[in-house]
Amino acid sequence: MGGRTEAGMPAVTYYARSITELVAKRARESPDTPAIYTGGPDCKELILPLSYADLEKAVHRLAWHYSSLGLQPDLSLGATPPRQVIAVLVSTAIDETLLEIALAQLGLTALLLSVNNSVPAIAHLIKKTNASHLIYGLKYEETAEEAKKLLKQDGYEVGLVADKRFPLWGPEGVRANEVKRFPLAVNPEEEGNRIGVILHSSGSTGFPKPCYITHYGLIANAALNQNKPGFSTLPVFHGYGHFATFRTLYCGQPFTLFPPHLPLTCANICSVIDHSLAYSKRDGVPGMRQCFAVPYVIKLMGEQPEGVNKLAAFDTVSYAGAALPDDLGDRLTASGVNLLSIYGLTETGSLMNSNRDFATDKAWNCVRPLPGASAFLVFEERGEATYEVVVKEGWPPKIETNRPDGSYATKDLFTRHPQHPDWYKYVGRLDDTLVQTLGEKTNPVPIELSIRGNSPYVQEAIVFGAGRPQTGLLILPSPLAQSENLTRDQLLQKIWPVIEQANMAAPTHSRVLPEMVEILPYGTAIPVATKMSILRPACYAKFKDLIDSIYDRFESLGSANRLPSPTPRPQLADFILEAIAKTLGPTKSTKLSKDVDLFEFGVDSLQAMRVRNAVQGGVDLNGAVLGQNVIYEYPSVEKLADHILALQSGADATKSDEQQHQVMLDMIEKWSARLEAHRSQSSSSPQDNARVVVLTGATGSLGAHILAQLVTSPSIRKVVCLSRAKSHADSLERIHESLTLRKLEVGEQGERKIASYAADASQDRLGLSEEEYEVIRAEVTDVIHNAWPVNFNLSIESYNPHIGGAVHLLNLALRSPSSRPANFFFSSSISCRQGGSEQECPENFPSEPSQAAGTGYARSKWVVEKICEKAAQGTRINVGVLRIGQMVGDTINGVWNETEAWPLMFKSAQATGVLPLLDEHPSWLPVDYAARAIAEILLQSASSQLRSKVYHIVNPDRSASWDDILDALHESGLKFEKADVEEWLDKLARSDKNVEKNPAIKLLPFFRARYSNGRRKPMVFRTDETAAVAPSVREAPPVNRDVVRKWTEHWRKVGFLA
Repeated sequence: MGGRTEAGMPAVTYYARSITELVAKRARESPDTPAIYTGGPDCKELILPLSYADLEKAVHRLAWHYSSLGLQPDLSLGATPPRQVIAVLVSTAIDETLLEIALAQLGLTALLLSVNNSVPAIAHLIKKTNASHLIYGLKYEETAEEAKKLLKQDGYEVGLVADKRFPLWGPEGVRANEVKRFPLAVNPEEEGNRIGVILHSSGSTGFPKPCYITHYGLIANAALNQNKPGFSTLPVFHGYGHFATFRTLYCGQPFTLFPPHLPLTCANICSVIDHSLAYSKRDGVPGMRQCFAVPYVIKLMGEQPEGVNKLAAFDTVSYAGAALPDDLGDRLTASGVNLLSIYGLTETGSLMNSNRDFATDKAWNCVRPLPGASAFLVFEERGEATYEVVVKEGWPPKIETNRPDGSYATKDLFTRHPQHPDWYKYVGRLDDTLVQTLGEKTNPVPIELSIRGNSPYVQEAIVFGAGRPQTGLLILPSPLAQSENLTRDQLLQKIWPVIEQANMAAPTHSRVLPEMVEILPYGTAIPVATKMSILRPACYAKFKDLIDSIYDRFESLGSANRLPSPTPRPQLADFILEAIAKTLGPTKSTKLSKDVDLFEFGVDSLQAMRVRNAVQGGVDLNGAVLGQNVIYEYPSVEKLADHILALQSGADATKSDEQQHQVMLDMIEKWSARLEAHRSQSSSSPQDNARVVVLTGATGSLGAHILAQLVTSPSIRKVVCLSRAKSHADSLERIHESLTLRKLEVGEQGERKIASYAADASQDRLGLSEEEYEVIRAEVTDVIHNAWPVNFNLSIESYNPHIGGAVHLLNLALRSPSSRPANFFFSSSISCRQGGSEQECPENFPSEPSQAAGTGYARSKWVVEKICEKAAQGTRINVGVLRIGQMVGDTINGVWNETEAWPLMFKSAQATGVLPLLDEHPSWLPVDYAARAIAEILLQSASSQLRSKVYHIVNPDRSASWDDILDALHESGLKFEKADVEEWLDKLARSDKNVEKNPAIKLLPFFRARYSNGRRKPMVFRTDETAAVAPSVREAPPVNRDVVRKWTEHWRKVGFLA
C-alpha cells in the first residue's frame, strides 16, 4: 500500500520499517535519552521525562496485559496473524500512543477514535473497519455501551475491554519495575505493508471516514520532519498530532506533549513550556524548538503578550488542520513569530508547507510543494481562480485513493500567488461553499477567519445561508466578553467594525447585515472536529431553529411602527427613500434621488432584499405580500411607491395573464433566434451500440432511474451526466449518492459507462472547458434535458436562464459533427397543458400560452416545448418532448421522495388524524416505469426515424380510485379517518406548526389553492402514440395495494413515517 511508486522510481528506504521497530531501535541505541516530556493525573510534577527505554518497557507491559484478554485470533505456532482491528476510545495522552504500539506488537491494528465522535459515528467506524473489540477509557464506558447496543441492533457484535493504564512514574512506574520483552507477533519485513494504524477524517460532511495507514506509510510520514525537538498540544488521535509524535521519535529528538488533564489555557501552555525547557537543560538535551499547533491554540497564545513571546522563542510554530486568520498571522509575524503553515491530509501525509527564509520571506500563509512532492501534485482549476489539489499515485505517504487512476482528490481549494506560480494560499473546502437561492456562492471560511481572528471578543464565528437569499452570522462570545459582562448591543458594537472589515473583502452577495447577526449565549457548545475547526453540517443542524428565526425576524423588519393604509404618497416615498439610504449607508446615499434607477445606482441583490423587508414590515399592505424580486420589478422610489399604492387600493398590481402570456411569446422569439443551424462534418451515423447520451438531472429521482436504464443497455456506450456541482469529482459523487439513495445498482460495466461533469447550462458552452465541450460535442448522439427547478413561487421571468439552458443544450445537439444532429429530449410537464379547457389532451405541441397552468413553472415548460417545436421545424433536429405526469415510488423498493406534496399529505395524517376524500382516479406512474419508457423512446430512434413529437409519460391505467389509495394506506398501517376536503384543510391549519414533525403545514397555501374553491375533473392525457413505442407505459400497473405498501415500508425504514 505505502510502498507503491511510479515506474522507474526505487522504493525509499527508511530508518525503520514499522513503528515497533522504530521504538525498539531507539531504545537499543539511546536507551537513557529523554524521548517524551509529559504528565498525567498520576504525575507528581507538572511534567516528567520518559526515556526511549521507558517507552519500550511501557509498550511491552501493555502488550503482556492485553495478550491475556483474548484480543488476538487463535493461531498455530509460527503463523502470521491475519489483520484484526481493535478500536480505541480513551482520553488522549501518551498512554494512547503506547497502546497503539502495544497493539502493533501483538500483530493487531489500532483504530484511534476521536473522543468528539457521536455514538453513531463510533459505531459506524467500528463496523466499517470490522473491529472485533473496543478498548474504552473509564469516562467513556457509557458511550462504549451505547455503541455496542447500536451495533447489536444492526446484527454486529463488538467486545468491550476496559482501558488499562499502568503508572508511568513513581514506585509503580516503568523504571521501578522489571518488564519482560513481549515477542513480536509479526516481523518488521512483513509489518511494512500491514496496516499500522487507522485514523479517521473529522466527519465534517457526514460520518467520519477511516484512513488505513500502513507501517510503511506511517514511517514515510514520520520521515518528513524538521529534525528538531518539538512541543504539541494536539490529541494523538488527530492526524497532525499523531504524526507529530512519531516525527520526533523518528529523528531521535525529545518531544513535549501537553498533559491532556490540564485545561487548555495560555497560562497552562506557557507553564508547560517553561518546565520542559528547565528539564531539557537539566538532562543535557536540546530544548524544544518547534511547536505543533492548530489555529485555535495559536489564537489563544496570540491574545496574551506572554503567549506571543513564547511563540516567538520557537524556531518555527507550525500549524495544520485549519486556516489561520490573515490579520492574526500578520500580527504574529510582525512580532517575530516564525509561522510555518503545513498542508496535508491523513490520507496523503504532508504535501506543502511555507518553509522559507523567515528573516526575509514573510509570506507565512503561502505554502509551497515539499521537495519531491511537486511531481505528484496536480492543481485542477475549479473556477474563480481557485484550484483543487489532486495527489497522484506514487507519493509514498499517500495511503488512500478516490479516483480510478489511483490519485486522491483532496477537495481543498487554493489560490495561486500572482508573482510566484508555485506558491499557494488555502481558501477553503469544496464542501464549505454555500449556494444561495439566486445561485450565488459564498465561501464562509475567509469571513469567519477574519471575524474570529481580529476580535478578542469572538471565540467562534459561523456563517450560514445555504438555500437562502442572504448570509447570516452566529457569534459565540469569548471569555473576555463574558468577563466584561457585555450586553448583546454592547458586544455587537465592539465586533461590528470587524464584521464590516470582513464584508469589505467579501462579494456583495456574501456580506452580512446587522439584522442577520445573532449572539449565542456564553458557553454554548459548538460542534468541532479534533483539529478545533467547526463541523459545519452539525452546526447548521444544531442551530436550525435559531437560524430559521433569524430569517423570520429579518423578513418582518420594520414592523414596529407601520405606516397606515392608504399612505399619503409623499410620506410613502420618503419612507422608501429613507429605507434605501439606511441600507446603502451615509456616504453612498448622498446622491440618491427618488427617480434614479436603483440598480444603475449600485443597489445589489442583498441590499434589495433588505429594502423589500423594510417596506414589507413598515407599511400596511392590507395583507398583500411583496414579491422577493419587487425591487427588481419596480427599480426606483417612484415606481415602488406607485406599486405599493396600487396594492393598498386593492388594485391588481401584478401582471395580468395576458401580460404573462406576452412574456412567454417574447421568450420564444428571443431564445429561438439563438438556435444554430446544423453543419454536418461527417456522412456517418452512430452505430447501434455506440450511442452517447448527455443527461441532465441525474441526481434526481427520475434522472437516476433513467441513468440506470441507459447504462445497462447494450446500445449505450456512454452516458455523460451534467450536474450543478462544485467539481467533476463532486458531480460523480453526487451521481453515486443518487443511485444509492434510490437503491439502484448498475454493476461494474454500467459504472464504466458513466462520465460526470460539473456544468452550468446557463452558459453557451455549459460551463465546461473548451476541450471538455469539444469531446462531448464530437460524440454525442442524444441529449436528455431532465433538470429543471421545481419552485411554484417563481415567476416566468425567473425561469429565463433555465430556458436559455435548454437552448444551449439544443445547440449542443445541433453542433454534432455527424450527418444528422443529435436527438434532443426534453422532460416537460403535464402542467404546461392543464390551463386549457379541454377534457382530453392529445399528444401534440401546444398552441396557445393560455393552455399552461398559471405558475411560472408550467409556463416555462410551455415555452421550451414551443422552442423545441420551432427547432424541429427550422433545423434537421429530431426532438422528443417527454410530458411527464405525477410519478410515485418505484415498484421494487417504493422509494418516493418524502419532500413531495403527496407524501407530505399522507404524513399529515399523523398530525391531523384525517386524510381528504377526493373524486379522482390518478394517472400516477411508478418512477421505474417512467424511466424505462423514456429509455424505450430514446432507443427506438436507433432502429427507426425518430419523429419530432410529444410523448405523455403518464399511467393510462386509471382503474385505481383515490379511495382505493386511502384504503391501501390504511391497510399498510397508517392510522387516519377519511374526511371531506374542507375538514382536512381546517385540521391541517390547526395542527402542529413544527415543520420537522409536521412538514405538510408548509404546503397549506398550496393545498388551499388547489382544493378550496372546488376543482374541475382532472384532464386526461392520451397515451395512444406513446404506448405504441414505449411498452412500459402500456404495461404500467395501476396504483394498487402492493405499490402503496412499498411506499409506506420505505418511508418507515427512513423514519419518515412512525
